[in-house]
Amino acid sequence: MSYKLKPRLGSAIATTILSYAALSLVGVDKAQAAQLTYNFQVGGLGSNLNFFKVDNSSLTGIGMEEVAVSEGRFYGYTLEGGKEYNNLAGKSALFYEGVFRGLNASGADNVIRDIIITTDAPLEPLYLKVSRSTSWSIETYRTGFTTWSSLLSGYYEEYTTYTSGTTIRTNRSFSNNVPVSYTLVDTEPEPVPEPLTSGGTALALAGLSWLKHKKKMAT
Repeated sequence: MSYKLKPRLGSAIATTILSYAALSLVGVDKAQAAQLTYNFQVGGLGSNLNFFKVDNSSLTGIGMEEVAVSEGRFYGYTLEGGKEYNNLAGKSALFYEGVFRGLNASGADNVIRDIIITTDAPLEPLYLKVSRSTSWSIETYRTGFTTWSSLLSGYYEEYTTYTSGTTIRTNRSFSNNVPVSYTLVDTEPEPVPEPLTSGGTALALAGLSWLKHKKKMAT
C-alpha cells in the first residue's frame, strides 16, 4: 500500500466508525418506541370500554410533552339519542420526563327532542321541546414535586320549552374533580432497524467506497 493511500484509508475507517456509532445511538432510542394502549376509569367506576392509544416515538424524555391520541373512546357523558361515545382521537396525552401522567381532553353532547301530547279534550295538543346537553373535561397537572392529578369535571342540563313559549330548566347536575385512573394494557413495539444491522450496512458501504477508490488510483 502506498503512503498516499494510507491517510485516505484511515479517513474512511474513522468515518465508518463515527457513522456506526451514530446509527447505533439512533437504534437504541428508537428501540424503545411503542404504540401504548391505556384503559381508564372515572371515579373508579368506569368501564374497561374506555381506552386510548398513543405513539411515544416522538418523545424526547425531556420536561413536559404532549402527544396526540391516535385512537380512543370515552363512553361517559353521552346522551340517549346522541352520540354513542366521545371520540378521543386528536386529544392530548401528557408525559413528563418520558413518563405518562394523564389525558388533557374535553367533549360535549346535545340532544333536542320534540314531544307532542294529545288529550281527549277538545284542546290543542300540548307541544314540548326538551333540550338536553352535557359537557366534560379531563385535566392533568402537577400537584407536587413528584405527584400528579388527573381529574374530570362536567355537567348535565335539561330545559323544557312549552307551547306558550316559556322555557324552564328542569334538571341540572355537576361533577367536579372526579379522579381518573389509567391502566397500561398493551405495548406494541414500533418496527425499527437493529443497531448492529445499521452499523454493518454503514461498514459495508464504506468498505466498497474505499475499494472503488483504490481500484481507480491503480489504473
